[in-house]
Amino acid sequence: MRTDPQREQTRPLRLIVNPAASGGRGRKAAAELIRVLEGRGMRCDARYTRAPGHAEELAGEAVREGVRQVVLVGGDGTVHEVAQGLLAGGADARRADARSPNSVPPLALFPVGTGNDFHRMVGADRSAEMVAELLGKGEVERFDVGRVRWENGERVFVNLLGVGIDVDILRCRTRFQRLRGLLQYLAALLNAMVTFRAPEVEIEVGGSGGRRIRSGTTLSVITVGPSIGGGFMINPAAKASDGKLDLCHCAAMSWLRLLSLVPRVIRGTHGESPLVTMGQIERAVVRRPGGDPFWFEMDGELAPQPARELRVEVVPSALPVLVPAHG
Repeated sequence: MRTDPQREQTRPLRLIVNPAASGGRGRKAAAELIRVLEGRGMRCDARYTRAPGHAEELAGEAVREGVRQVVLVGGDGTVHEVAQGLLAGGADARRADARSPNSVPPLALFPVGTGNDFHRMVGADRSAEMVAELLGKGEVERFDVGRVRWENGERVFVNLLGVGIDVDILRCRTRFQRLRGLLQYLAALLNAMVTFRAPEVEIEVGGSGGRRIRSGTTLSVITVGPSIGGGFMINPAAKASDGKLDLCHCAAMSWLRLLSLVPRVIRGTHGESPLVTMGQIERAVVRRPGGDPFWFEMDGELAPQPARELRVEVVPSALPVLVPAHG
């Protein structure tokens, strides 16, 4: 069926809005963005999420309806859900490059989250005016994503897969919702340290015959981009579209060691520590040595259930994202 180019140009922009983002600021931010976009002659069709997981459904609808661009109002967790919907919930992510270039609409982001680490990879300011600029003059860059499989599920992550103290931090962050970004993460980190006990993990990098890491872990993360937690430069050399994931494994350590390491993680200089192992990877397997189940998180959201083994791989160039034009 042939589409009418003139009609395509007049179709409203599809907005996916998380009204609960950043303690309820999402709805107000969406109203601001709609005012700016419609002031520039762009009609908007805003769809508001009603519950966790709904953003994924709305993104899937956008793909099926042939929407040309998707504008997301929310934080990293909302980006995580939208990516599932745009990439068919992860099941077809490997085949994303084989699709028609227009089958997955490019994503523009108006960040209204707590951490907004995905937005740091976009390299744009956080204003509604910048979103309008991206929609009019931005370039499409295809970001890598990670895919993780475990015995009961499969997801893609757009920035982070984590095991260790970050799981406890997520559970603590609800106590500090009045704080924002890095400050909220630091408060939750200090709170989580009181009860955290470092689990033993085994990480195989590159499949059988590859490198193996086995130790207690304070934090083991695999990322697409450089930062987590609203600005911790955990993998400072990571790039969104280099066809690789980046691993940072921080071995079990005392409170004093951990506290002394935190400023270095913020600056991205922690790789010099003998307790830290870093490197680029294409695939990895994460498990507990005894086969016990463990909790993990993806893009700042706790996994739906614990896993006995995580099989992780990069899916290069899977997610089209609008970024500022170069030059």
